[in-house]
This record gives sequence, structure tokens and C-alpha cells, in this order.
Amino acid sequence: MPSAFSGLLYSLHDSLMLLAPGGWLTVEMKFEPINGALRVTELSTRGEGSKAPKPKPNLHVDPRNEAERLSDAMGELAAMISWSGKTWSHGQVRVERSDDFAEWKLLRDDGSTLWFSRLTQTELDALLITDSLFDAIEGTERAFHDLQHRLEHRLGATIGFGFDSETSELTLKREAGEKVIVPVQVVGQYLPESFTWAWSWGDETANPETFSRVRKVCEPDLRPVGLSALWRAHFHCDEGFAWALASHVVVSIGARGLFRAELPEGQGAVFFAVMADP
Repeated sequence: MPSAFSGLLYSLHDSLMLLAPGGWLTVEMKFEPINGALRVTELSTRGEGSKAPKPKPNLHVDPRNEAERLSDAMGELAAMISWSGKTWSHGQVRVERSDDFAEWKLLRDDGSTLWFSRLTQTELDALLITDSLFDAIEGTERAFHDLQHRLEHRLGATIGFGFDSETSELTLKREAGEKVIVPVQVVGQYLPESFTWAWSWGDETANPETFSRVRKVCEPDLRPVGLSALWRAHFHCDEGFAWALASHVVVSIGARGLFRAELPEGQGAVFFAVMADP
């Protein structure tokens, strides 16, 4: 596959994984020009025989926004293909996957293939959105829900926070004026201006003790197959997706829940795993 297409196809496949039901083997999409831009208007899937779709965790991603990202990326792909002398301005796209690869095909009106490209399993395993990631988050989703409900009930409303990086303690101020001090691990930070999630262990200036347990779960040195969302130091995503990743880490390190500390002047938010009941 020409390298010029690689990044675009990776982005397209991530979006498709978010939009399609779990366990799909074939996806067919229809794209039409709407208001001067290419937009996906239909998406249908086929899975493994008569089995029900494989469960997917809630990644807190708005499907409408993801469909728009998919459409924009497809428009870019169509433009790139036109530079090679092949015209595809709208129509049907078919994606088929097996245990070894996934093929993206842009079809002519008669159903024949105008253009195709293949993503190897090695490439698919290195993408942000994978079945392995779905399995990991789905496995901790219910436990996190219970933990978070209990933590929020015990904390109540808070109006301020302070973090001591030397002791790895978070001080929370309640509306009544009282303060609560809890041990924490810094999970990461979300930067809304750049739509970027940054894992705490990627900050070389921070005290390693503040994120040691988080780093152990993410395994950036081992880079486990299919879990690049855990071992990439930072990447672009919605904040809801970052929350889903952080929730998985909370359960994996034995924390009591997740506290989102909003930074002033729209600078984003820091996510803390609360390690003991308040």
C-alpha cells in the first residue's frame, strides 16, 4: 500500500470500528455528495453467520461526529485517488476483513472494483480502535460503573482541588468548606484545544511515583498487541473516549474511582484515579 494512503486508511478504519457493530466481517457503505461534501448515507454489516453482534463497550463517542470524520476522510481519499487518474466522487465502499487482513474497496456503479487497498493484521493491531481494546474495556466496564457511583456518592459536590506531586495526594474542597485528602495516581490529561489525550507516564518531568501503577497497566515498553490506545503516549480523540480508557485503568490498578479535575481558562482536565475511599 502506498505510504501516502496509510494514515488516511488508518483513520478510516478506526472510525469504522467505532461505528460498526462488534464482530463484523463485511461492511458496505454508501457515500453521496451533500452540500458540496461527501457524506456517508448508509452503513450495513454482515457478521459471523446468524450470531448476534458482539457486545461493544460504551466508548462515549458521538456516532454523528464519528460519521462526519469518516466522511471527511473518505472525501480526502477520493481526492487522492483522482490524482492517480481514477475518478470516484461518490458511491459504494465495501470493507472485508479476515484473520489476516482487511480490504477496503471503492466500487463502480456496476459493482466492480475501481480501487482497493489492504491493511495487514500487523497494521490493524497497531490501530487505536481494535477488538482487543473493546474486550479490555468491556471486561472492566461494569466494575467501573459500580465503583464510580460509590465514589461520587461519597464525595458529593466539590468546588476546588489541589495536588501534591511529592506525596501523590489530592485535596478536594467540598461546598460545606471541609477538605478531603485522598491518595491518587495521575492517569492523564485531556487538552480540548488540540483534542488530545496524554497519558501521565508520558510526562518526563513528572514524579514517577504519581503514575507508576498506571504505567504498569499501559505497558508502553512491552506494547501489547491490539492495545496501542494504552501504550501510545498521546493521540487525538474525544474526551469521552479518554474517559473510557481511564475507567479501564482505574479498575485495573484497584482504584476506587475516577476524579476529573478541570483546569482553569479552558486548559483541559486532569484525570485522577482515587486509590482509597474518601
